[in-house]
Amino acid sequence: MNTRYDTLFDVFFSNVYDTLMSPTIKDIAARAGISYATVSRALNNKYGVSQHTREKVMALAKDMGYRPNAIARGLVNRTTMTIGLIIPDITSPFYPRVALGIEDRLLKAGYNLFLCNTSWNVARERDYLDNLIQKQVDGIIISSMTLRAEDIESYVPPEKPLIYVTSYPEGTERSYVLIDNVKGADMAVSHLLSRKRRRIAFIGSEQERHSLEDRLSGYRKALHRAGIEISEDIIVLDKFQEQSGYKIIRDLIEKGIVPDGVFAENDLIAMGVVQGVQDSGYRVPEDVAVIGFDDIPIASHPDIQLSTIHQPKYRIGTYAAEILLRQLGKEPSEREIERITLQPELIVRRST
Repeated sequence: MNTRYDTLFDVFFSNVYDTLMSPTIKDIAARAGISYATVSRALNNKYGVSQHTREKVMALAKDMGYRPNAIARGLVNRTTMTIGLIIPDITSPFYPRVALGIEDRLLKAGYNLFLCNTSWNVARERDYLDNLIQKQVDGIIISSMTLRAEDIESYVPPEKPLIYVTSYPEGTERSYVLIDNVKGADMAVSHLLSRKRRRIAFIGSEQERHSLEDRLSGYRKALHRAGIEISEDIIVLDKFQEQSGYKIIRDLIEKGIVPDGVFAENDLIAMGVVQGVQDSGYRVPEDVAVIGFDDIPIASHPDIQLSTIHQPKYRIGTYAAEILLRQLGKEPSEREIERITLQPELIVRRST
């Protein structure tokens, strides 16, 4: 196994020495002149300890710098109080917001989060899964690039809770949380149609295979309903980045293909399209209306004002964490399969 991945997990063990060398329950008991059992009951708020003794123990623990030994607790409870999160792109404005929703909810429940970034690399995704299992995390939340469930779930023991977020592979029996991508794309294209646009291009990402299929389906659905023939020459795919949108629209315009509307699969691509249209001597939205998907924070900036489809990113993360928390400590047969599809929202700004 590539040891460079281990650094993400070393954080969990970096303070082990300090923890073991910190004052123990035995040290507190000696200082207080009472039994080990009494100190343990006082620290854990158990019965059989007077209020005076409890307050004395708590004060001594604070004064001596006592910290509960999480590793020892884990050995007793068979839990590490850690959760693994695997996402494909930490540099994207979208995934960090989802991750924050997950982290905030797990911290409230007393869990720590291991964040793993795959950089759209399937092999790295599998390495991280293997590492997380070896580190005995209590559960895993993943935004996976894998198309088939068996290609990812074969790495995860059945007893280990696994939740998909923002996408899910075909054939899975695990829980997931995501947005209705087909409906969102339909809403975006329908909005362009309402602006009297008839030659609408689709510019998408080859990497986001799950959302690509659904958003392309919604694009086709809206055009078909409007009785507009779909032109395959204005459906263009490239990598998931702002430069892709810029390059693709410039190439189209240089070939004499000038759409009057563009639905970009995500906001980063859409912003590249806007710049490419303007650098080609056309106006947005007068000549080419542009709409994206995700509603990342910069989309609402006064200088950008990008129309888009809003995803409740933080809430997606929170829901995924809550599903995981409900599954922890349960046998696979006892877990309820929860499949949550949140509704998108059309946000109209200056670009359309």
